[in-house]
Amino acid sequence: MKQIKYGFYGEDDAQKIFLKNYLQLLPNTQFEIDEEFCTRFRARNKREVDTKFKMVSQEGLLWYQLDVLFIGRDLDSHVSGDYFEKFRKFQNEAHDAKKTLFMIPVQAIEHWLCYLKIKKDNPTSTKNQAIENKPRRDAKQFVYGIPEAVNAISNPIVENLSAEFEVSWLESRSESFRHFNKQIQDFLVQNNN
Repeated sequence: MKQIKYGFYGEDDAQKIFLKNYLQLLPNTQFEIDEEFCTRFRARNKREVDTKFKMVSQEGLLWYQLDVLFIGRDLDSHVSGDYFEKFRKFQNEAHDAKKTLFMIPVQAIEHWLCYLKIKKDNPTSTKNQAIENKPRRDAKQFVYGIPEAVNAISNPIVENLSAEFEVSWLESRSESFRHFNKQIQDFLVQNNN
């Protein structure tokens, strides 16, 4: 089994927890987080992610010798053009675009979690609901039961919802997740050669 050392630089714990659980679902690869890197480089908000990710990616890939760095940033918009604009901007500014992957949920990570909660609450349902155009506050209320994420409440919920899920099912619901998953698959193919 191939081992890959990774770092995460993003705007909140929910993204980091989701990422850790998602990576454990991938077959034939073991992702190991570099906790020292993640402790040293923590963003407090999306503005910090936007302004510091290039420097952080350089530090992570050069000094920490990360195999891959994940950048987590909520889009805060449901317009697909905004998504691809943000993705291209990040990719163009990355220290190494082949080793820096971007987790940019449309609106917020809570929208991906909404899909997982709906599936968990209704496992046999085949209804495809559009979630990503709903306001972030509503998504957080639906997922956490409160309109603002408080780590003591939200982190265990994120852990529970993302601990086990069908990657292909979430791909079929969320274009932004599908794009994120494709980045990972492309990275894994490139690094197996």
